[in-house]
Amino acid sequence: MKHVHIWVLVVVISLTVSGCGGGGAKVKAETRTTTLGQELTDLDKAYKSGILSEKEYKIAKDKLLKAK
Repeated sequence: MKHVHIWVLVVVISLTVSGCGGGGAKVKAETRTTTLGQELTDLDKAYKSGILSEKEYKIAKDKLLKAK
């Protein structure tokens, strides 16, 4: 009889856990709140502080300008 209780418990836990997946949750797309000017300013600060090399700066700047 003890084994039956254990199996019932295992089944109940399995059904509970399997019910947690999915659920039809929708993920909203990320929205940018920064302007192109702000992004260019931040990029320039990163370059001037030495975080980015000149080559990295130019590539990132070109990507920003082409994306807008």
